[in-house]
Amino acid sequence: MTNEIKSVISKLIPIGIYDGSKERHRVKKVKNSNNTYIKKNEKQKENKFSLNNANNYVYLGSTNTSLLNNMGITLSDDGSLLLIKGKTHDLITGLYNKHFKGGFKYNVFNIESQQGDNMKFKELYVDPNGFLIGNKRSENKSDSAEENKNELYKIKFNKIEKDYNLNDSSSNSIENSFIVEYEKYIIDDELKQDLSSINNIVELKESNVLKINREGLDLSVSLKDNMLYIKGLPKEIISSDQVDSGKIEEYNVVENKEVENKEVENKEVENKEVENKEVEDKEVEHKIKIPLKSTDKILAIKPILNQIQLVVDKGNKIKIYYLDPLNIFSLKDYQYEVTRLKQEPPLSFYSMVGENHYNNYHSGQPFSTQKIGNFSSRYIPLFSSLIDKVRISIDKTKQQYALKQYKSMASNVAKTVDPGFRGAVSNIKEISNSSTSPCENKFKALHSARINMKEADQILSKYIKGVKNSKTAGEVIYSLVKEMKEKSSVSIMDSKGIRAFFSTNLMSLNANIGVNAFILASYAKTHSITLSKNEKNEVIFSFINKKGINVSAGLSGGIAGCEKKWIGENVSYNATTSLMASVYLSINYERQSDFSFKIALDDVVDFIDKGMKFTYEELKNNTTLNDNRDISLAISADMRSELNAGVNLSLGNKTQMSIPRNAIGINVIANLLKLNFNINKFFDYGEISEAKKKKVIDLKLFEILLDAYRDLKFIPSKTNSTKANNWLPLATIKNVEFMFQKKINSLFSINVFNSQKLKDEREFENKKKNLKGIYKRVLKINKLFDENPTFYNVSKNISKLDGVHLTMLPNKKLKNKMKKDPVLLNEMEVISNFDKLKDGNNFKNQFLLDLEGRKKTLSSQEKNNKNERFKSYSVFQYKLDKKSEIIYKKAKEMFNEKINEIIKNENITTDSIKSTLSNLYDKFKDDFSKLKYQLSSIDIMSISELLEKDKSIPLVLVELENAKGIIYHQIKGEIKFLYDEDNEQLDKVSTNYYF
Repeated sequence: MTNEIKSVISKLIPIGIYDGSKERHRVKKVKNSNNTYIKKNEKQKENKFSLNNANNYVYLGSTNTSLLNNMGITLSDDGSLLLIKGKTHDLITGLYNKHFKGGFKYNVFNIESQQGDNMKFKELYVDPNGFLIGNKRSENKSDSAEENKNELYKIKFNKIEKDYNLNDSSSNSIENSFIVEYEKYIIDDELKQDLSSINNIVELKESNVLKINREGLDLSVSLKDNMLYIKGLPKEIISSDQVDSGKIEEYNVVENKEVENKEVENKEVENKEVENKEVEDKEVEHKIKIPLKSTDKILAIKPILNQIQLVVDKGNKIKIYYLDPLNIFSLKDYQYEVTRLKQEPPLSFYSMVGENHYNNYHSGQPFSTQKIGNFSSRYIPLFSSLIDKVRISIDKTKQQYALKQYKSMASNVAKTVDPGFRGAVSNIKEISNSSTSPCENKFKALHSARINMKEADQILSKYIKGVKNSKTAGEVIYSLVKEMKEKSSVSIMDSKGIRAFFSTNLMSLNANIGVNAFILASYAKTHSITLSKNEKNEVIFSFINKKGINVSAGLSGGIAGCEKKWIGENVSYNATTSLMASVYLSINYERQSDFSFKIALDDVVDFIDKGMKFTYEELKNNTTLNDNRDISLAISADMRSELNAGVNLSLGNKTQMSIPRNAIGINVIANLLKLNFNINKFFDYGEISEAKKKKVIDLKLFEILLDAYRDLKFIPSKTNSTKANNWLPLATIKNVEFMFQKKINSLFSINVFNSQKLKDEREFENKKKNLKGIYKRVLKINKLFDENPTFYNVSKNISKLDGVHLTMLPNKKLKNKMKKDPVLLNEMEVISNFDKLKDGNNFKNQFLLDLEGRKKTLSSQEKNNKNERFKSYSVFQYKLDKKSEIIYKKAKEMFNEKINEIIKNENITTDSIKSTLSNLYDKFKDDFSKLKYQLSSIDIMSISELLEKDKSIPLVLVELENAKGIIYHQIKGEIKFLYDEDNEQLDKVSTNYYF
């Protein structure tokens, strides 16, 4: 039975800017400790968070909603919901704001119903499924029994709507709606939480008992006299696998074999009396030793997902910590201790994948701790990936140490310093696994999809801790797609690759000029699952298997200028500027299959948990498969100039190792001749094992690419103490990390031959052999239509979001830019002069200021750090205005009519047809020059990644690479532009934001 959902149209009311410090006036006689606390002082110039704000605080990134997941929520003194919005900071800007700008500031908003029917709460928490739960506050405060009653609701934030009526002079306000949904939350009495809030502690003295689960054991945790007490655990816990849900994973091992044997012996001699005593002991509360100072006071506790949030008064400030029940151990009977308190909250899927703001120096939220180690490494040249790898390993080591997983910890440390050869065998084995290769029919595609789904479940269970708890694979997938919006998608991917290089010196023209012969080979394999939803609430599954092989061989010559300095007999450092050129032959083979189908949302769980079963007819009629192969042969010439530096270690016999070689440079690649051969087979609905092949051969000349790159490698090279050819063949830097890449194909590429074009021409000429030369004219007109489509999608960097041009011309030139009133520079000036502005300028200014604010918010969140990546962008869609639509429609109809006349008229002459088509082309060209495109919408998008990347040390000879994880494409906002009846003037802007 589905609970009724109450949707409340609310608005966000700014109530001020707060800092993170404590209030000064104090309240005494708080039940859980003898400390004194701060009470709100209305005379203070700066707003301070009250004790009530701290006790009821929840980070929305811990909930399963994607809206506002970078913000916090708490309760006001009357129980109203308050949103807390701050700004994340990297190390440099964070230190500057902390020490020179008066600390971090936070904007606080009150969520107020537009109808006055506000729902108020006395406490908030997050249940194990990621739902934000509120315990409704009674209106009758005098009735103690009524006040203690639990009436729980799921709280969900849907979207922020705002309408700007640009031509409505009668309106004095902007329509602003914040949609909040409340759903009754039904839970068994024994699972209900008994939380503490400031009102509960001081007035009602509730017992403050939490119910949590340690993957198999139901636990109760209570707060008494500044101490935590627990019941439900066994008397002795040596390692985490002893109480986990029976799943023995790689890291869940018994660390001491003697302990394991002893436990087995003890179980054999246990009698009924001992068993009964242990059951009784589990019902007794036992103290937990936690790693806090004796002067720290625990003010409140609450469950967040399946962890415990502790609000701690540290004297001069309030901090929030998180206790994972897996970090509770007992080496002696019932002497429990916590090995680690974390400062980062547990995260839901939406926050974990690329939007973990607690990986910044400052998270943008109060009650958090700044961590210098959370600096961004993306701007550190050459060593950023190495720094990230070490930091990730340190974080993982800390977690394993806290879990007493010492063997796993040692293994993790070994992997950090391992050059990559430990994984070579398994990497090559998985690459050669045919079950994840591209598929040639639907039977093989379904078999491969089932295997990929199992691997995807393992990845999700590893990364998405918030949804792992006791859920099946189908339930995990359902939880991801249930709230997914159209235009959003989630991909779970696994990619493996290997590269090998060999080079030999052919000749040296002089001390600084040499010529090498080289060969470079690479093999890569990727399989992924992409999940999305359509307008019919169906989940679209797309299983993509891809593999690629590349072999390049040729000659490379270089001129190097080297400055070398020796530190000792065996060590030197150098800086080199070099110029290189290469000519080589490249052969590339790439194959990809895409197996897709749709499943109703309500059927997803059963479909996956029952093995993704299809009948023969369902497989034939309800699925599609696209099998595509690309083979290319290219003769290329490269030129490269770079600056490189390295520390050189002598290995003897005139051989040294550069540790490492660091280089930055510019690379120009010209494909002198490129032959492409494409074979495509598409199995549509109704086809299962046989489909028609479509073959296209394409020959091009002079295709140019421009790259700026950075290179980091450990390189063995022949040299001596007086000179060094410190340049390398160009092929060695292929596939390294490019800083940017630009294709200049449109300027220079010459298309010599295209088999599809030739086939179309033959078919046309065969139908009307006496109409020679007609095809070119028809093709010319079709090209004119293609160059002037009915709409354009223009992608822009998020920094260009507030550069709104309402008109686009056929040459793609943008016009009619929306501009703010030059007098009004900020939002406060707009508000104070709102009534003085005329003709909708007030609304236009407010819209542009709001858009600018959204741009700054998303720009500040961009990251490429510690295996996480987040980048936002915008898509501007321009459509033909009404007049242009009429012009375009008439031209299309006229063209089709003339073609039909030509085909039907057997007596028409060739010259007459040519003249007719030439006249049509001239007319259409003139008409299309008058087309105008109006801005129809802007989609604000983001791409976020959480990928675990393993690489061997980048030796020139062999390099292995493995990446697996999650990629999330998300729609962050939708902006619609509505015009007046004549379609001449912008009338209204409607916005929906999800962040």
